[in-house]
Amino acid sequence: MKKRHVVQIILVLIFILFIYSFNQRLLTISPETIRTFIYQAGWLAPLFYIALYAVRPFVLFPASVFSIAGGLAFGALFGFVFALIGSVAGAFTAFFVARKFGQRAINAKLKGKLGDLSNRFEEKGFMYILVLRLMPIVNFDLISYSAGISKVRLSDFMKATTIGIIPGTIVYNLLGSSIVSGSAVKMASVAILYFFIVIIPLLWRRTIMEKVEKRSESKAG
Repeated sequence: MKKRHVVQIILVLIFILFIYSFNQRLLTISPETIRTFIYQAGWLAPLFYIALYAVRPFVLFPASVFSIAGGLAFGALFGFVFALIGSVAGAFTAFFVARKFGQRAINAKLKGKLGDLSNRFEEKGFMYILVLRLMPIVNFDLISYSAGISKVRLSDFMKATTIGIIPGTIVYNLLGSSIVSGSAVKMASVAILYFFIVIIPLLWRRTIMEKVEKRSESKAG
C-alpha cells in the first residue's frame, strides 16, 4: 500500500474518533436547547437553522432531534419546510464529502455495514435508498456517507432522499409543534401518525426489503 494512502486512512480514523467523542457530548443536547440557540440569530434564525442542519452530519448528531427542534422553533408548517431543506442539504454535504475525499482513503479498507450498504446502493440505486429513507432502520448519515463512496448517481440519491424523508420530517415537526401547543389531542394524533409512518414499516421491514430485492433482481434480469 502506498504511504500516501496509509496516511489518508490514519487521518480518517483519527477524524472518526474525534467525531465520536464529540458526539457523545452532543447527545445530551435537547430540541429545546437547539431552539434557544437558533433564536439567538434573530430574524436570520431560519437560515441559521438550515445551515446548522446542513453541517450536522459532520458531528453525527441525530437528524430526528433537529427536525423536532424545527417544529418547536417555527411551527409545523415552516418547521417542516426548513427541516426538509436542511436535511436534504445535510445529506448532500455528507454525500459530497464522502465522494470527494473518502473514496480513496476508505474504499480499500471498507468493512461491515458501510461496505455492504455501498454495494447495495451500486446494485439497486434509487429504490434501495428510497426504502431506507422511508424506514428509519439505518442511521441517516450512514446512508449518505455510504452512498457517497459508492457509484450511485447523485441525481438518484437526491431524489430518493428528498422523497423518502418527507413522511418522517412531517411527523417529527408535528411532534415538536405539539410540544409547544401542549395539546393532549394533538400529541395523541402525532403519536398515532408516528405509529403508522415509523413503527409499522419497522415491523414489516424484512418483508419490504425482500420485495425490493426481488424487484431489483427482476429488473436486472
